[in-house]
Amino acid sequence: MVALRVALTVFVLVALNGSSPGTAMYAGADGADRPAVLVNPKAANGGTARTIQEGIDMAAPGGKVLVLPATYPERLIVTKGVTIEAIGGRSGDVVIAPPGVPDSTIEIQTTEPVVLRGLTVYAPGFNGIRGVGPVDLTVESTAVVAVNPPAGTSVLILVAHDAADGTRARLVVRDSFIDGAIANVVPPPPVQSFGLRPQGDVDALLERNVIRRLGGACIFTVTRADLGGELNVDILNNDLDQCHPIGRVAAIIVGPLAANQPTAARPLTATGVVNVIGNTFRNTSLHCLSNAIDYEVYTGRIERNTIVDFVQPCAAQAGRVRPSAIWIGRLTPPATMFPFPPVTPSVRFNDIVGNAQAGLRIAPNQTIPIEASCNYWGSELGPSGVGTGNGDAILVDTGGAMPFFTPFATAPIAARSQPGC
Repeated sequence: MVALRVALTVFVLVALNGSSPGTAMYAGADGADRPAVLVNPKAANGGTARTIQEGIDMAAPGGKVLVLPATYPERLIVTKGVTIEAIGGRSGDVVIAPPGVPDSTIEIQTTEPVVLRGLTVYAPGFNGIRGVGPVDLTVESTAVVAVNPPAGTSVLILVAHDAADGTRARLVVRDSFIDGAIANVVPPPPVQSFGLRPQGDVDALLERNVIRRLGGACIFTVTRADLGGELNVDILNNDLDQCHPIGRVAAIIVGPLAANQPTAARPLTATGVVNVIGNTFRNTSLHCLSNAIDYEVYTGRIERNTIVDFVQPCAAQAGRVRPSAIWIGRLTPPATMFPFPPVTPSVRFNDIVGNAQAGLRIAPNQTIPIEASCNYWGSELGPSGVGTGNGDAILVDTGGAMPFFTPFATAPIAARSQPGC
């Protein structure tokens, strides 16, 4: 770590004092030397960028934009592959705070890899960081914070690729802080804000993030607009709290947009793998949330999550789910109207304790039994079928198939390394 700091200090000094003001050379991932542009709002000469957008425009494709601490009142449009990185963190934060209410604070308009690292991004509009199409976006160690969230639907980090053209988008969000800034009041304000939303033909990795105070789901993985395509998402080791969806659906939703439903003439054909592993679900505001996880489409693994005291006694049926810590399938009208095929995730090694409703609930469309062994239910009775108010029940709605399960793990299991019960 000391060596890294020394190297970074030398690098910044070169950038400030080198023969080409405001630029230095760094070795890219492929070993090639590329220029790095320094952004310093106090720079007096014309060779150093004074705004981040100037730095982006000056950088060569594949280059780096190194940003000194300050508040930058600007909206960014990224049209080339570039890394935008905060430096000199001990002297303050790099805050991007656009004036007015722009539609997005950072707009990605390139298919080349873009990396955002160490930034604080204020989102006064409907999107914080947005990329549409086959973008390649990585967000690391960055805070994205809503500012006076507008009424209606908004997203703090969105990558959406709905064109059925054979290309794919990529999204990585790791070690970041996502704050929807929704007040802890009952009922929550009419703000349907989402934290992270990969949508369509996307490969996404969402790991080790802290997500708070959203007016919608903390994480919403969304089917392509035509209900086809392939979406693959790993949701790993995130800390989720105070997800306040207006529809009370879930902290994590895996499925289509509420207004985009299949019909007999327009079936849901989407494929993909969505894994929900190692996450912690909290409901410290004690809102009447229906589910921690709502899993309606795809297949994958729901494993080693901790869902404790999440579903309160006041939880009630929502339009697509009934109350339970984990809901599998879709609560729908007759299949001739909204035909959702069954999904086949495994549900294992989860700690499902203290919920006032079922620990696991199976929807009527779930005609294929799923694997639900080796979960810890917090009761020596295990899944009783009716439950004792401790999240220790598996409930199957009429038409659904009872999952394969062992009654209970004998102790909390989510954090244990050994695989068995």
